[in-house]
Amino acid sequence: MADARSRRCIFVSHCMLAQCVMAEGVAKHFAAMVKPVVQFCLDNDINIMQMPCPESLCAAGGLARIPHGKAWYEQNGLRETSSSIAKGQAAYVQRLIEGGIEVLGVVGIDFSPACAVNYLNKGRSIIRGEGIYVEELKRELAALDIELPFIGVAAKWSKKMIRDLEALLSRSVGTSAVAA
Repeated sequence: MADARSRRCIFVSHCMLAQCVMAEGVAKHFAAMVKPVVQFCLDNDINIMQMPCPESLCAAGGLARIPHGKAWYEQNGLRETSSSIAKGQAAYVQRLIEGGIEVLGVVGIDFSPACAVNYLNKGRSIIRGEGIYVEELKRELAALDIELPFIGVAAKWSKKMIRDLEALLSRSVGTSAVAA
């Protein structure tokens, strides 16, 4: 009998599959998981690789933390925590690709000081920008000559979330390649 395993995966922010790790008062749209992302993966036989949560692992963060912005976390150890996690995750991505697994991309949570891909929350305003962990992961992947698409999702933009996830499939041709 042939091996039925899917050989495609995406890497997701930890809170995508575990809303309980989010800062107090932040999880307003989903009780446990970001259902559209999970359903998309189920519908398309895509393995979900859950990355560790830098904010909950950071000494200044933890599980019962109040929300803070990127600047606060920058001064309170998130860069170091994120760098350490990113090194391990980038090495894992490389091993998967070398093993013939197609890594479709990375899905982060927009507005997160760690995992935002497109937008950060600046109190009363929203600005373009990336979270600390996303910056570190991109840096580590680049050091390994690995190019992956990063998409940011936000519950309030559900149609955009689905379009962006579907775009990962449209670029999918064979195994993700290590850049030349």
